[in-house]
Amino acid sequence: MKKRNRVIVCCLLVFGMSSILPVYAQDYSDSGYWVQKCSQPQSSQADVQACQGFQTYQQQRYEELQANIEQYSNDIASLQADTEKMEELAKTQKELQETLEGQIQEKEEALQTIQEQIKKLDTEIQKKQAEIDAWNEQIVSRMKEEQSNTGTNMVVDLIMGASDLNDMLRRITGLERITEDDQDQIEQLKELKEELDLQKSEQVRLEEDTQAQQDQLESQRQQAKQLEESYNQLAAQYQQKMAELQAAKQAAFKDIESLRSNMISVSYSGTLTNVSGFAAPISGGRISAGTWAYPGGGLHLGMDYAVPIGTPVKAPANGVILYAANPAPSNGGYLGNWSGYPFGGGNTFEMICMVNGTTYAISFAHLSREGFAVSAGQSVVQGQTLALTGNSGNSSGPHCHIEVYNLGTMSLEEAISRFSSSADFAWGTGWNSTATACENGHGTPCRERPERFFG
Repeated sequence: MKKRNRVIVCCLLVFGMSSILPVYAQDYSDSGYWVQKCSQPQSSQADVQACQGFQTYQQQRYEELQANIEQYSNDIASLQADTEKMEELAKTQKELQETLEGQIQEKEEALQTIQEQIKKLDTEIQKKQAEIDAWNEQIVSRMKEEQSNTGTNMVVDLIMGASDLNDMLRRITGLERITEDDQDQIEQLKELKEELDLQKSEQVRLEEDTQAQQDQLESQRQQAKQLEESYNQLAAQYQQKMAELQAAKQAAFKDIESLRSNMISVSYSGTLTNVSGFAAPISGGRISAGTWAYPGGGLHLGMDYAVPIGTPVKAPANGVILYAANPAPSNGGYLGNWSGYPFGGGNTFEMICMVNGTTYAISFAHLSREGFAVSAGQSVVQGQTLALTGNSGNSSGPHCHIEVYNLGTMSLEEAISRFSSSADFAWGTGWNSTATACENGHGTPCRERPERFFG
């Protein structure tokens, strides 16, 4: 009895596990292959069953994503001013959005293929139906002719009494009076009928799949929009805290010697060549965040160009590189990644130049490690490619962050001496306030809006 109970328990456990961990007869991990395959009519019942299994697999993926998005939304709703939790949720959001966008793209591609296949299938069904009707008429006609020649009514009565094609095929299959040629044609007719039935059932399956995917697609597009909105709110809240933290980090920084190999030498000798105006450092893209605030709120001391990774960054004027370092992966950015200098800048450089008689310092952050073509002390000319855009450091996506400092009439020698002694990218203007903005009447050095020159 105990043994029987153990068997029952084991069976229940197996049943319970199977309901939690579905086992598929096919490996559906290559979803791109299966989307393409199952978006077309299948030629066998085995393939139809495989595609039905894939639809179940896709539904499971969809439901898992819904559950994860719901959990993310609940976490966002309960979030307080916890920067670590914000960083964790920001990563989660990006992962959810990538998964969601992947499923949306799969559905869009599948729907296009399915719609094309349904049209093609409809044409094939009509053609096959016409062929079957013609064969049916030919066989019946020959049966009538045989009855006329032999005077035998049995066959014709039997055939003509059939209620439909299926009934007729069933009645005439066993008749010995049917000639061998007739039997061959009837067998081919039966095969055509089976193909037609499969095509019609596949047409129904594809039409049902289309409707189901369209419903899910609309829901997922709305979810993608909601995810983006919640992320923008999260980022704004996060950036407010990060501005305070970054200011504290920069104020506490003392180890200039650790940066010395990436800084211009105080013994540098050279001159600045004045140019009559700035050139745009980046072509294309869009301004995703301007100066002095992010779109959803939170202090932002520069301008962000949202462009694909690998977009050229060109010198906006003739100048000299004060600092350059590329220690971070090109596409390894995330909120809370403090790699690079200034902290969180990832791969960065700062240059000094003279435009219309005024000296400016310009810094670029979140660049790509690859294509980084500058080094400290290097002279550059307007329009020269200096680096490529990336997604490095404290970054939520591919972009280039640019800040501009007006140094007034400061000479190159004075600027190099000052930068070498402090490694201060902000030139004393701070990291947590807009009070040092030139437009607020602050004396030089002061922060400029990059949009004034590059917008």
